[in-house]
Amino acid sequence: MVQRVEHWLQCREKSCCSYYLVYVTGEDASRIARTLSVPPWEITVAIGCDDALPDAFVLANGARHRLALARTRVSSDAEPSCEFLVRLPDGAARCGLGEGRPNPCRTFPSQMIDGEIRFATEGCVCDWSGVEIDAAHDAELLRSELRARERYAGLVAQWNGYVATLERTTDLTHRDFCRFLLDEYPP
Repeated sequence: MVQRVEHWLQCREKSCCSYYLVYVTGEDASRIARTLSVPPWEITVAIGCDDALPDAFVLANGARHRLALARTRVSSDAEPSCEFLVRLPDGAARCGLGEGRPNPCRTFPSQMIDGEIRFATEGCVCDWSGVEIDAAHDAELLRSELRARERYAGLVAQWNGYVATLERTTDLTHRDFCRFLLDEYPP
């Protein structure tokens, strides 16, 4: 049996990196930004969203957003894919972040479904049928991701509470929120 990470590494297409919008936590964004020595606002985008989501942060004029990895188009006819997806000359794709991948990418396609670890592979072109689930390892990864999301939701609530005290919010930007995250996730 092949392990999940080995199988993903062997995949030439990395269609999951092309299809999915990867929503990250402040921990992910800060860690990646510091690893690459770039500000987090250059590797993430603020995507408008539903107000009720726990990671929905307020920006200008009260609009809510979620933090996602930036996506880019390789050519005008190509669909946007993860900014860190590297296409090699032989057509194979690799993650440019390697071990620095954000939590959602580290756990893909493992998900906790009805109390069991299962693979949710929609949008993926790989055949996952012969891949072994390491339930203990994947459960710990998913628990770690959940803890990171819970902490991030608390920080988003703190940010949103601060924004609610401001008289004027028209100038708040994605960059302001990212600066807040850098303060909250020190090196």
